[in-house]
Amino acid sequence: MYRQLTREERTILNRFFDKWDLFHYFKDKNLLVREGKVREFFMMTDDAKQLTLNKDPYLAGIKLGELRKHVSLGLEGARIFAENADKKKIVVTDQAEALVLYGRDVFGQSIIQHTNDFEENEIVLITNRYGDAIGIGRTRYRVDKIREKGVTVTNIADRGWYLREETDFEV
Repeated sequence: MYRQLTREERTILNRFFDKWDLFHYFKDKNLLVREGKVREFFMMTDDAKQLTLNKDPYLAGIKLGELRKHVSLGLEGARIFAENADKKKIVVTDQAEALVLYGRDVFGQSIIQHTNDFEENEIVLITNRYGDAIGIGRTRYRVDKIREKGVTVTNIADRGWYLREETDFEV
């Protein structure tokens, strides 16, 4: 069931958006929560919001992530963040991009560029050289050690998941 954000949920999301310098981007966006096993938050148009609140479809809008103790960014949320913010990003080589899409972690020598605003054990966006968000990772080192040898970013979620988890459909 979809519903409006509570004041507390809006505050939590606003703080999360502000960490990524996206507070103003999401300020006027329509965000709804879908209650279930976890609270998921979705962004949608005005028309979709009205329809969703009146008809309660199974899915509506773009799922940005989940609200638990903390905000957990989803893959579509990562795409929007990568397009609209320049924070907490690493850019990987073409070869590393393919590996990330197969669920592999990121080696330091595969990072060709990064922002300078993260510490050890922080969530970062993994992007290709074109700026497309290909995954979400957790850093193993602070920014000055991120290009060390070995695995420096753990893959948490990646766009290849959609293909790996695909079920067989009969045509």
